[in-house]
Amino acid sequence: MNANKPQLGTLFLTYLKIGTFTIGGGYAMLALVQREVVDKYHWLDEKEFLNMMALAQAAPGLIAVNSAIFLGHRLCGWRGVAACVAGAVLPSVVVILLIAMFFSQYKSLPAVEAVFKFIRPAVVALIAATVVRLAKHIR
Repeated sequence: MNANKPQLGTLFLTYLKIGTFTIGGGYAMLALVQREVVDKYHWLDEKEFLNMMALAQAAPGLIAVNSAIFLGHRLCGWRGVAACVAGAVLPSVVVILLIAMFFSQYKSLPAVEAVFKFIRPAVVALIAATVVRLAKHIR
């Protein structure tokens, strides 16, 4: 369906946005991936998206990286893979490095504990919303 072949920068920025604004890993990220890839840019239709997710789950590795590999290769070959994967993992790498540098100093602060208590149910809600949305298209 990819009638409009994207620029590599667009692929990178799309997955950078997905990686930046989702917390909780690949399953929490699926709703945003679907919104960007299917609804906004129309790079895949619903059926192709479900097939991509099935392949991403079946392959070893992270679902977010696997979906980035699939989409990047499908749209722009190996350069697309590099752009999508870099965008998908860069936010996590930066956040993990920052947390590793500062977390031990601040982990016992009430504000930090409150943030982590808030994030847990939000991740569960993101995953549940994705399951419901994807289940509507399974036959």
